[in-house]
Amino acid sequence: MPYTSVHFPEPLLEGLDRIAREQGKSRNRLVVGSCRRTIEEQTRWPDGFFSNDHLTAEELRILQAECEDFEHAIRVARRSRAGPPPCAAP
Repeated sequence: MPYTSVHFPEPLLEGLDRIAREQGKSRNRLVVGSCRRTIEEQTRWPDGFFSNDHLTAEELRILQAECEDFEHAIRVARRSRAGPPPCAAP
């Protein structure tokens, strides 16, 4: 497994060691787990990201119509041997 060297301020290192002892883990395992959780948190969608609660009924209708048009264009392009249609400016 690859390794790296990290320099911690003394108070931070003491805190890591204390938590590692309390959890019955090695310092390395604690740091690796913390890094893994940080990466996982950064790659998840934020809570409410896909919520449409902030949209009005008219905005939802427009969004649905645009999504249907987009899906239709994708289906047509997939069936066409001529290649994708040119992009149209809004």
